[in-house]
Amino acid sequence: LIESMLFGHRKGTFTGAMADHEGLIRAAEDGTLFLDEIGDLPLPLQPKLLRFLQEGEIHTLGERMPRKVNVRVIAATHKNIEDLVRDKVFREDLYYRIAALTVKVPPLRERPEDISTLISYFLTHYARRNDRAIAGITWEAIRILEEHNWPGNVRELAAEIERLVLY
Repeated sequence: LIESMLFGHRKGTFTGAMADHEGLIRAAEDGTLFLDEIGDLPLPLQPKLLRFLQEGEIHTLGERMPRKVNVRVIAATHKNIEDLVRDKVFREDLYYRIAALTVKVPPLRERPEDISTLISYFLTHYARRNDRAIAGITWEAIRILEEHNWPGNVRELAAEIERLVLY
């Protein structure tokens, strides 16, 4: 399923393939594809992703000939990829291909100074998305949120702010 989502498929290639699907990589042609949680990518799919990154071509399921594509890839994960490589669950050659430029972002609990900015952004975002008028948030509430450990990182903060907007 992940392979089909990324590389696309032709109608009839497998049970349930009722129509052609171009895939996320082709849909991102001449743009950027964001691969979130690449550390969870199944090992059998990793060589196919590596080929795409190295050769700039993909094999759509059900097609014989590869297609050239021009896509910039940004990948993220919360896992330590070096550990995954050592444990043989992530290909070393794929790691070196995606690690050309690495930006390590510390967890939210290590950068509480970012929390008030994120709160402001998420309040605006979720208020618009849910058609709600939100006047703001008290300094006391911000202080409480800054003191939280945030084991779920920014996603947990976003979910909490969305919950606040909805209630």
